[in-house]
Amino acid sequence: MTQEENDAIAEEIIRFQEENPDYWGDQDENGVDLGHLRENLKLTPAERLRKLDASRYIFDFGKDARTQNTLRRNDPLIS
Repeated sequence: MTQEENDAIAEEIIRFQEENPDYWGDQDENGVDLGHLRENLKLTPAERLRKLDASRYIFDFGKDARTQNTLRRNDPLIS
């Protein structure tokens, strides 16, 4: 991509964000999702740890499946 194309895309994104300020939800100046942050802060530390542990379990399950190739065994495009 040329610099002019990159600049045009950046301008288009800025214009879209200015025309649709609520599209991305409630964010701070760094783009942090404040709604998600508030929801997490409503949880107790133990609830946050359980949520994190559940996410880790899902990640590990996917990683193990990929390592063992159980999900992709019959896919001729990947083998």
